[in-house]
Amino acid sequence: MVETTRKKSKVGPVLAALLGWIVPGLGHLVLRRWGRALAFLISVGGLAICGYWMRGNVFSPRSSDPFGTIGFLADAGSGVLYFLSRVFEAAGPNVAHAAGDYGTRFIAAAGIVNVLAALDVYEIASRRRS
Repeated sequence: MVETTRKKSKVGPVLAALLGWIVPGLGHLVLRRWGRALAFLISVGGLAICGYWMRGNVFSPRSSDPFGTIGFLADAGSGVLYFLSRVFEAAGPNVAHAAGDYGTRFIAAAGIVNVLAALDVYEIASRRRS
């Protein structure tokens, strides 16, 4: 049987996944998965920042509409990028144009991809997959 040469991480699965959710790619970086860390940082960051530049809508946590709540959960999945959205999107949303509508989807996609990355970190850290 072949032993793997990877060192065991000192960070538990839950903490690694939490770090990966807060900062895209950080969970993989802690697990020494350099390529995945860079890929998720670029993809999640790129989607979110492009969405902000396109003046997409960032959903607030207080919504009376169920779709607004789902939008908030998707947006908040991008971690720190959601909380920095007001810095990137100082002019506010403009969904009257197609670019703003696509930007809204980019921001939500960034959050969903980041949540999937955090789940990947959890699976790797708990040794369920490599």
